[in-house]
Amino acid sequence: MRCIALFGPGPNWQHGKTVYEQGLPIEGHLAAMRRRFDQGSLLLGGPFEGGGGIAVLDVGDEDEARRLLDSDPAVCAGVLGYELHPLLAYFDAFSAVRTTRSVSELAQRRAEG
Repeated sequence: MRCIALFGPGPNWQHGKTVYEQGLPIEGHLAAMRRRFDQGSLLLGGPFEGGGGIAVLDVGDEDEARRLLDSDPAVCAGVLGYELHPLLAYFDAFSAVRTTRSVSELAQRRAEG
């Protein structure tokens, strides 16, 4: 399952400083992201120009995604917070998925579970 994590400042974010100036928690975050990438659970990730960031995860389920994110050093330190969004990928270049279904067919499949 694909999940999108949107990162933003946490309660311990040092206001007036960039992500690159947040210290050891961000160093730990980058190291954790490298490990996740190497293990195959992180497909894409990085900061946005102007603040915030994204991680596209490939995990077994939403609980696994939350465990990964909750163990992130910057999240643990309160420097980063995140929102998690499970993704129904109708278009996915990683998996060669391209839907040919209509909106009504997609809605019916979603309703059926």
